[in-house]
Amino acid sequence: MDEVVQRRLLPLLPLVVAVGDTGQVTAAADVLGLPQPTVSRGLARLGDVLGAPIVEKHGRGIRMTPAGEALLPHARAALAAAAAGADAVRERDSQAYGTLSIAFQNTLGDRVVPNLIRAFLADHPRTKFELTQGSRGSCLDALDSGAAEIALIAPIEHRPELVAVSLHTEPLVLLVPAGHRFSSAARVDLAEAAHERFISLKPGFGLHSLLYELAGESGFEPRVAFEGDDLHTVRGLVAAGLGVALVPQDRAAAGSGGVEVAIARPVAQREVGAVWPDSRPTSLAAAMQRLLRRRGPALTAAGLR
Repeated sequence: MDEVVQRRLLPLLPLVVAVGDTGQVTAAADVLGLPQPTVSRGLARLGDVLGAPIVEKHGRGIRMTPAGEALLPHARAALAAAAAGADAVRERDSQAYGTLSIAFQNTLGDRVVPNLIRAFLADHPRTKFELTQGSRGSCLDALDSGAAEIALIAPIEHRPELVAVSLHTEPLVLLVPAGHRFSSAARVDLAEAAHERFISLKPGFGLHSLLYELAGESGFEPRVAFEGDDLHTVRGLVAAGLGVALVPQDRAAAGSGGVEVAIARPVAQREVGAVWPDSRPTSLAAAMQRLLRRRGPALTAAGLR
């Protein structure tokens, strides 16, 4: 095949595959995001290039001719090879340089995020990071606006347009001041704290909604005396004797900000995960997604020990 024919043929191969997959010109146009007349003209032009028609009328629709059927597997192979080549370029580029934007909740910043970044930099040492931290709601807003390519949140957000990967589940405990009536207990039912003053993160944080959800399961609405922006503030207020709080278990912080008491009922835990748009990612985002799928649970759980 001469070079001129190749140049005319290659741009038209997606039409062949789309028609072969759908069996209709209209459906193929929808798949390709093209007007139907454009697809029809392209198929006719392809027939002219090859010297044989690719499709023919069949009843009220169309069907592929023997020439079209013969071309179809080669068209699929050519497009697959082109996609593989693009992936190889992106992978090489991701190892060279680039910037990756990640949004994460404040509660994950000191234990989970550093482990992920360290592991990623081992294979992509020239990567720069744009890190945005805040509430669960602000992380999802950053994802929706395109300001972040990946969000690390708890609990996980499940939407049709998002890919969600579970990383680990961590227990929630009742944090009480030293000398509190629960401070020497091995575990308590959350219902026993119905009359306590609670210290919580502000609305929009995952722990805020979990507090109200678990309290509701226990038959009461929490009396929230203070709301903070981060767990360090919450722990400090509890340590000062100003209330109790629902927090993730953190053995490293034990003794510095109150006493952690296990919750017997209801089951108190939160699922930490990563979410990203279900669309074609940048090369660096794709590399981080692979890391999260393959090693994310081990890396993030290690940050909790």
